[in-house]
This record gives sequence, C-alpha cells and structure tokens, in this order.
Amino acid sequence: MKRYWRGIIIGLALGFGVVVATMLLSDLGALAQQALDFPWLLMIPALALRVANWALRFAKWHFYLHVVGVRNIRLDDSAAVFVSGFVLALSPGKAAEALKSVVLKGLTGAAIARTLPVVAAERLSDGLAVIILLAVSIGALAAEAYWPVVIGSLAALGLLIVVLQMRPVCLWLLDGAGRLPLVRRLAGALRDFYASSYEIVRWRNLLIAVGLGTIANFLDGVGVYLILVGLGQPAGVTTFFQALMVISLSVVVGSLSALPGGLGAADLSIGVTLRTVIGLEAPVAGLATLLARFVQLWWGVIVGMIVGFLYRRRLLNAQVEADLTRREGYTPDGLPVR
Repeated sequence: MKRYWRGIIIGLALGFGVVVATMLLSDLGALAQQALDFPWLLMIPALALRVANWALRFAKWHFYLHVVGVRNIRLDDSAAVFVSGFVLALSPGKAAEALKSVVLKGLTGAAIARTLPVVAAERLSDGLAVIILLAVSIGALAAEAYWPVVIGSLAALGLLIVVLQMRPVCLWLLDGAGRLPLVRRLAGALRDFYASSYEIVRWRNLLIAVGLGTIANFLDGVGVYLILVGLGQPAGVTTFFQALMVISLSVVVGSLSALPGGLGAADLSIGVTLRTVIGLEAPVAGLATLLARFVQLWWGVIVGMIVGFLYRRRLLNAQVEADLTRREGYTPDGLPVR
C-alpha cells in the first residue's frame, strides 16, 4: 500500500509540473487575460456533467460487482469505494486501483481475484466507449488522419475480448499453467480471475457496460463543448464534434501512455488537437487544456479525496475487521466460516 501511495504522490507532483508547463508554454500573460474574459459560470454545468458521468460509471461498476457475484455490499459502501478510487488513477498505469479489490475483500469477503477483473473491465468498457465516440467525431469532421488510432485500438481490445470468450481454450491454458511449480499455488486464484473476466465480457454484460460508458463519455464531450464556446468558438454541431474528438482522443492517448492519470500525454493531446484541428491560438488552447483537464481529472481527485477522508475508517479498517471476524469464526456479514 505504501508503494501505491508513493506513486500517487509522484502523480500529484507530476500533475503540478504539467500545469505549470502548460501555463508557461501558453504565454502566461495572454493566458491570464483569457482567464479573466472567460465566463466562469459555464464551469458549473461542465462540472455537473462530469458528476453525471460518475453516476453512469458507478452504475456500471455496481452492475459489474453483481455480475461477478458480489451482492452483499451496501450501496453507499460501493459508491465510496468507487469515488475514492478516483485518487488512485494518479498512480502509474492506474495500478493502485487494485486497492479497490483489497477494500472490497474487507467489506464483503470476496476474493481479490474475483473482483480485480471489475477494475480492469471499467477501463476496457470505457476504452471501447471512447473509441466509438472518437470514430463518430472523426467521421463527422472528416479527419481521416486519426483513423489509425481508432482501428489499432479497436483491434487490440477486440482481440482481448475474443480470446477471453474462448472459454475451453482459456481453461485448457490455465490447467496447463497450474501444473507449473511456480504457478501451482496461484492456480485457484487464476481460475477465479478468469471466471469473473469471462462473465464480464459476455456480450450482454459487455453491451450494457459499453452503453453506459458511451453515454458517460458523451457527457464529457458536452462539457468540453461548453468550455470551447466560452472561449469564443461558435456554438454549433462542428464545434461539438471537435470537442468530442478532443476529449475522446485524450483518453485514448492517456491510457496508452500508462502515465499517472495520463498526465502529460493527455494534456499534450488536448493542446495539440485544439491547435491543429480547431486552429486555436496558444493562450486559448492552453486555458482550454487546463479547464478540460480540471474537469476530466482534478475535479475527481478532489472529490475522491473528500469521500476517502469521510469514509476512511469504514474503508481502511474493513480488512482489519474482516481478519478479526474470521479469527472469531465468522465472516464480515455474520456467516459462520466453514
């Protein structure tokens, strides 16, 4: 856990550096003038749209927990784990999000191997959702140069899904791996991990998750659209698809970079796309980047920190409570240990 938190602290420091670099590269004086002229009330609906995004993604998270058999968790506990996990996105490759499975084990007794695929599935379904939205925006704007990003990403994710759905082959490979000396003791956990992964990528479950993710990320596009209109871009369909393309491409680039929260990569993607596709001047593109990234990343980090602090005893002590109750012969939900 200490290793994960060190990564998050590094992510915070890197984020501060990226903000400073964005400001310096955008002509600080001109950027400040743009900030003074910006209608800041537009940030209220932009932030509210992001909250609506969280609500839809939480519905997907809770749905996935039910899919893998975790049904003995309170709704507020599930929401607290989900929202406080926003902070964990600042770790390299979002690796610290695995801690959500540790907390779930304390709250519900569910094995980490069973819930860890839920953490991965969030990213998989969101990845498919943003690729769909990116494809739609590229088609609307006739920006053919970006099609390789869509095709390459879709091919990689599609291959992963197809392989996971080949159940006999995967079970055969797991059986073979289970005979290896170094893997034998993990054989049960690996089978649990695959069992959850298989249920998650079944077409019905996958379509529900991708549908929720598509609507959620569409709302992010509306938020960036409001920011662009506030910065003087004409209100209309073209500006909206430009906003949708900007934010969707940044999610893909940030994910591929594996940097904490996509820091640097996603920011650079937004800035470059705003200047090359829309033709914004450096100060305008710089402020738009800072505002879009605040909505996309830092707003969630702030709320996640607040929720994590308020629920810290419930969440952080869950594993300790689980260990104690098991020693006394009972599971956290009061059932006798067999």
